[in-house]
Amino acid sequence: MLQSAVNHTGGTAMQTKTVGGRIKHLRDQRHLTQKALAKQLHVSDKTVASWESDRTEPCISCILEMTMLFHVSLNYLLMGKENHTP
Repeated sequence: MLQSAVNHTGGTAMQTKTVGGRIKHLRDQRHLTQKALAKQLHVSDKTVASWESDRTEPCISCILEMTMLFHVSLNYLLMGKENHTP
């Protein structure tokens, strides 16, 4: 499973060390249920639960869709690192 450091999205530092943890955090920030997110991604709520518990990881098409939905970079969602421009 992909792991990483600290999440600074939303202005508060919060430990989100895994892809699943970041998905849950982003979903919670937007007040979405697992079922609501699943519907937007055309997967089951059990699939979302599996991602959030780090039992499985989302496919690339779902990852890309979540970056657009949550307005985060691919780098952040996968690695937990913000994009910094020089």
